[in-house]
Amino acid sequence: MRIDRNIKEKGHDPYVEGRKYPEGIHCPECHAVYQGGRWVWPVKPVTSGESLLCSACRRIRDKFPAGEVYLSGAYLARHKKEIENLIQKIVKDAKERSSQKRIMEIRQENKGLCVRLTDDHLARHIGDAVYRAYKGDLQVKYSDEEKFVRLYWHRDE
Repeated sequence: MRIDRNIKEKGHDPYVEGRKYPEGIHCPECHAVYQGGRWVWPVKPVTSGESLLCSACRRIRDKFPAGEVYLSGAYLARHKKEIENLIQKIVKDAKERSSQKRIMEIRQENKGLCVRLTDDHLARHIGDAVYRAYKGDLQVKYSDEEKFVRLYWHRDE
């Protein structure tokens, strides 16, 4: 009996197929292009040729985030717009560098905010930035089975 058959891969991401796509294939939703082994923003929009939904667009379609950031507390209520602006700036900068780093949604939830993202590293970056800028308490919880992170930031003061 082989024991290694029972070993599970850590951090499985169902949106990474483990294969390369043909160079120049484009996403019909966001218009990113697959070049050099990754999805990038093209210099000129590509609308003809072979197309395939990129992993970020598939996550958005399936409503299956790679990361979530929950923000709560009295401090959030008083500084909501300022904190939302910080989050939007971080996402804008990340999206310019990588087509796969996007916000899926920001929604009001139980007197707080829930930010759902297409990239787990982006979620961690947002949580860390909010914590550095506004202090408070930050908890980070990684999933054992999937490539997913959930962050909780809270400040009452």
